[in-house]
Amino acid sequence: MDLLAALRTRVPVVLISNATRLEAYLAAIGLDGAFDAVINTARIGVAKPDRRVFDLAAQRVGADLKRCLFVDDTAGHVTAAQAAGATGVHYQDIEQLLATVAPMLD
Repeated sequence: MDLLAALRTRVPVVLISNATRLEAYLAAIGLDGAFDAVINTARIGVAKPDRRVFDLAAQRVGADLKRCLFVDDTAGHVTAAQAAGATGVHYQDIEQLLATVAPMLD
């Protein structure tokens, strides 16, 4: 949560998920305000790795997709985001993520 809060002081953060009850779950655990936007693919009719998901996420926060970082634990989703123009990171562990986003926090 500290990393998420620190990132949000510098860049918008979007959560993309296909969980059908995502919004209710985020509210139940107190994270409904933790992101600048939430894209629930179960509600928009397309899911990762469809390019439209990445485009919509960027649009929701007024960003150019080429300036977006997409992090996911599924390599195919990362490859699709990279093909769409985003920078992609295949999440392995928190140390890798911290090293990736460290320049954004300087």
